[in-house]
Amino acid sequence: MSIWISILFITLCAICWDVGVVLQKQAADKLPPIALGPNLLSTLRAFVFSRKWMGGLIISGLGWGLFAFALNYTPISLARAIQGSGFVILAVFSILFLDHRLKAREWLGVIIVTAGIVALGLSEPIQNSTPSVLTPHLLVLAVAVACGLCLLVYAGRKFFNVGFDWVVVFGIIAGVLLGLGDVFTKGVLIQLHSRAYLSAFGLIAPALVLFYLTGFFLLSRGYQHGRAILVTAVSDFCARLITIVLGVYALGEAFPQELLHRELRIAGLAAILFGTVLLARFSGEQLAEELETG
Repeated sequence: MSIWISILFITLCAICWDVGVVLQKQAADKLPPIALGPNLLSTLRAFVFSRKWMGGLIISGLGWGLFAFALNYTPISLARAIQGSGFVILAVFSILFLDHRLKAREWLGVIIVTAGIVALGLSEPIQNSTPSVLTPHLLVLAVAVACGLCLLVYAGRKFFNVGFDWVVVFGIIAGVLLGLGDVFTKGVLIQLHSRAYLSAFGLIAPALVLFYLTGFFLLSRGYQHGRAILVTAVSDFCARLITIVLGVYALGEAFPQELLHRELRIAGLAAILFGTVLLARFSGEQLAEELETG
């Protein structure tokens, strides 16, 4: 399948994701705070039985289905970055329906993200010469390091009162876990193509469900701290970064060998990471706040 068709599916995925996040953000603001302790199970139960929160999760799940379909033909290191198109779409939506006026910085973000997606499309050869190949020991090592860094970020703030504010802590951990969920989704597809059904459904699939669900709950905890723009910027940046690093390190998604394609790949990834920060205002979480106060 053409990389441009994959970009279309991933863009549709980004729309579903943002609609789902709008609903989850609105629900999380009215639900009990998620915190470790004796009330944790009852709090999680309240989220599960919230129609709006679960509706958002289901719509995001539909987007995940489109994303997984596109992953059959697209490296994960590219696919997660291309989801930055969601910010551009929400920026346009905000102009058309919420009467927003973009600042110069935000117009720059629209241009940079769009240019980055085009560069990624041009960087992918028609026939991908380096298909993704799962290397189990490298994936396990990378996941251990990523989870260890998350624990350090949390422990530093919790026990030593050093490091980032809580909203940033939750954004970092949620972004890493959601990025790991994306990587494991690609891992399931790789194993299915190799007919390794036991490892696909017995090992990798349960792990990706755990990563996704924990990431979603931590995002909701970040929303409850407020400052949705910051949660979005941090979590999206971390998710994109983790998929790029693990895609190359553990799934063998090498950059193109041809110089022009390689430079386009690097430039596209850098542009989308930078543009994500510039367009953090146009996120599902922030849109939910503005729809409630508008």
